[in-house]
Amino acid sequence: MRFSSYVSGMAGGEEAGAWAIHGTARRRQRAGEDLLVLSIGDHDFTTDQRIVDAAIESLRAGNHHYTPSIGFQPLREAAAAFHGKVIGETVGVENVAIVPGAQCGVFTAAQCVLDPGDEVIAFDPMYVTYLGALEARGATVVQVPLLPEDGFLPDPARVRAALTPRTKAIMLNTPNNPTGAVYPRETLEALADICKEHDLWMISDEVYCTMCYEQSHLSPRVLDGMAERTISVYSFSKSHAMTGFRMGWMVASKELIDAADDVVSSMMFGAAPFIQHAALTALTDAVDTVETIRERYRGRRDLICDALAAVPKIHVRKPDAGMFLMIDIRDTGWDAIDFAWKLLEEQGLALLPGEGFGKQLAGHLRLSYGASDETLTEAARRLSAFVQKNG
Repeated sequence: MRFSSYVSGMAGGEEAGAWAIHGTARRRQRAGEDLLVLSIGDHDFTTDQRIVDAAIESLRAGNHHYTPSIGFQPLREAAAAFHGKVIGETVGVENVAIVPGAQCGVFTAAQCVLDPGDEVIAFDPMYVTYLGALEARGATVVQVPLLPEDGFLPDPARVRAALTPRTKAIMLNTPNNPTGAVYPRETLEALADICKEHDLWMISDEVYCTMCYEQSHLSPRVLDGMAERTISVYSFSKSHAMTGFRMGWMVASKELIDAADDVVSSMMFGAAPFIQHAALTALTDAVDTVETIRERYRGRRDLICDALAAVPKIHVRKPDAGMFLMIDIRDTGWDAIDFAWKLLEEQGLALLPGEGFGKQLAGHLRLSYGASDETLTEAARRLSAFVQKNG
C-alpha cells in the first residue's frame, strides 16, 4: 500500500536528522540517564493553578459536548479584547477564530487562501512545521534566506526577487522562532508594500508577541492597508504556559474568519469546551501570568548569555524575544549535527542543530532556556567543558 506524496515529503531530510537528537535524548532521559534536554521549547513549570482549576470545574460541570467550530462567544470576545491590549488593534468577535493551537491556525489559514500551484514565500530558517502546513494545499514554499550577518532579518529586496506570477502569500514569523529576532517597523512596512503591490496574503505567526524584551512587537496587521490581507495567529502555549492544552486563536477579516469556520468544521469541529473555559480564565482572571512569564524568561536569557559570553570559539546574539538562544559554533570547525551528537554523548547535554530549521543555520545550535537557573548554569558549564576539550 502506498501513502500520498504529501506524507512522504514529511519524512524530511537534514531537518529530520537534526531533530533525531532531541528524540534520542528524550528516550534516554526517560530511561533514567542524567541528561539536560534543552532541545525543545517547553516550560519547566506548570500552568497557573487558576487556569487548571477552570478546566477541572468545567469538566465537573458537565461540559463534555460539542462546541461551535471556531469557539465559544465569550472566549472569542476575550481574545479580541486581549488582542486590543497587546497588539493595539481594535477587533471584534467576528475577527477571531479559536483553534486547537497555533499550528492549527497556520494550517487553517493555508487551507483558506492557497490553491494547488500557488507559491508562498517563507524564510530560511523557519519553524519546522510550516512547510507541511503550507504544502498541504499543494502550494510550493519558496524560501528566502535570513542571514546571520543581517541579524536574521528579512531583506525585502530578496523577497521581491523571489516573486513570481504564482506568488499568493508571505509567511511571516515575528518574534521569530528559532532566532529570537523581532522585526522592526521599516522591515515590516517594506514587506507590507510588497503584499499590497502584488495583492498577496500575509500569514503572520505572532505566538511570541508577549515575550518581547527590549524591543516591542509590531504586528503587520496595524500597518496601513494590511488588516484585510493579514491572518495573524496566536497561542496560549508560551504566553500562559499552556503547551499541553493545545489552544490558540486567529485574527483576520470577517470574511476570512467565516471561511475558517468552514475549514475548522471539516477538521475537528471545535475545541474541547473545558479547555476553552481554561483559556477564558487565562485571558481574564489569570492575565497577570503573561508578565510573570516574560520577566522570568528575560532573567533566564540574561543568565545564559552572560554564562556563555566567555566560552572560546562560540558566539551568542542576545535574542530580542522568545525562549531560544542561537549559538554560533562555526569558529570551532565542527559541523553542528556532529557537534550536537558528540555533546550529548560526552556531556549529557542535548541542544538542537540549526539545520533543524533550515540551511542558513548550519553551524548553529538552538538552546531552549525553558529551564531553571541551576539547569542553565550547569548547561553552560558542560558546553564550556566540551568546547575546551574538543574546540
